Amino acid sequence: MADERPGLVPPPGPGRDPARARFWFIAAHRIVGAALVVLGMMAMQGTLDWGKGVGKVLAIVGLIDFFVIPVVFARMWKSLPK
Repeated sequence: MADERPGLVPPPGPGRDPARARFWFIAAHRIVGAALVVLGMMAMQGTLDWGKGVGKVLAIVGLIDFFVIPVVFARMWKSLPK
């Protein structure tokens, strides 16, 4: 019987592991989040000529992408109790 919760990935085909894909997706979000924080800090310091406002926005979005988004996806993809 299929689960009707939103956000669940359909059953894997042969040779596909959805847990591995989810792990790399979450890891990629953490890497992108860290890069956004670094770029935001550089913009706030004036190293990049993007303006301090843009730097603050990038840093905040990067922190959210690093800390919040992986938790949201992990909860969304959590296995159902048996």
